[in-house]
Amino acid sequence: MVFSLPKTLKIELDYKLNRSRNFKIGLENINEFLYYVGDVLVAYLGISSFGGSNIGEINGMTHPDFRRNGLFKKLLELAIDECKGRSFDKLLLLSDGNSNSGVEFIKATYGKYDFSEYRMKLVNKTTLENNNTISLRKAGKSDGKEIGRQNAVFFNCLVEDESFPEEEEELNKITYMVEVKDTSIGKVRVNYSDNSAFISGFGIMPNFRGKGYGKAALKEAIGLINEREIYEIELDVECKNNTALNLYEVCGFQEMSVMNYYSYDINE
Repeated sequence: MVFSLPKTLKIELDYKLNRSRNFKIGLENINEFLYYVGDVLVAYLGISSFGGSNIGEINGMTHPDFRRNGLFKKLLELAIDECKGRSFDKLLLLSDGNSNSGVEFIKATYGKYDFSEYRMKLVNKTTLENNNTISLRKAGKSDGKEIGRQNAVFFNCLVEDESFPEEEEELNKITYMVEVKDTSIGKVRVNYSDNSAFISGFGIMPNFRGKGYGKAALKEAIGLINEREIYEIELDVECKNNTALNLYEVCGFQEMSVMNYYSYDINE
């Protein structure tokens, strides 16, 4: 949470910019907190909230030369007040797993370890066989409710958040529905940029797991990304999710960094 580059900082800037553009949030909610000394930015904190779950994620850093001056603590106090005003149910404080200063700061603020997440990168080419078992179809507006239903199953969302796939595609984000014989059994989302892609929101419905559909769908998604001449592909996965970890490793992904999540009692 407070560390020097090149340790991992999960800013989620693309998500915030796209969400603001899509839902016209404007200045209603404050998500970015900056501390300047003169004209120099010396500390930063950001709030992210995903999927309608009313959970706030807080992440940030302080310049090494300005640590132990209470700057980040002040930003955190302001952010917590903001989260209270937005009636968040839960707060998560994030730190690079290799950042001793970040971990110690969170412990000092009474954050309790919750879980860890790996950032993985495709480093080995996977064999993209001809696949006749599943197909990937670009989601349309009519798929919004199904996407929300699947999000509720995959990610324990408190709200079945309806998506707007057609608007997302304008922002280089495409949700693909995983289908078997015209039946939707899962989904995967790809965020495209000029030279890279990020896979998220991937899941197969429980009744269809253990049949190789997940592996086939992931390979199909990689193939679609490669068709755009993009070969730098990343994703996040919870460290305890051994099934997903094994799947990603088999398909050529390798752990690059780890992010720790700590629960914070917003009412303290």
